[in-house]
Amino acid sequence: MDEETLRIIKDLFDRFDDNHNGILEKEEFYKGFNQLIKSLAEGQTDEEIKKIADEAVEKFDLNHNGQIEIDEFNQLMFFLINEKGLSIEDLN
Repeated sequence: MDEETLRIIKDLFDRFDDNHNGILEKEEFYKGFNQLIKSLAEGQTDEEIKKIADEAVEKFDLNHNGQIEIDEFNQLMFFLINEKGLSIEDLN
């Protein structure tokens, strides 16, 4: 990914990180992910979005500490961009 994409992903991470500690606790991740998905996929229920978020945490919480660090978040966003067709504009 190029520098601009990394900056946009970092900005999104910072928006999710309510307590500004550089780590997304599950609550912060679910809240931010819910807002992101709702803005992109109309008609998804909160339950469906939570299931998607749970799957994302399970797959991308590489150290299994129940939190998402910036490196893990980058990998998740790269996956969503490269495999699921999410665009950089969707992240802004």
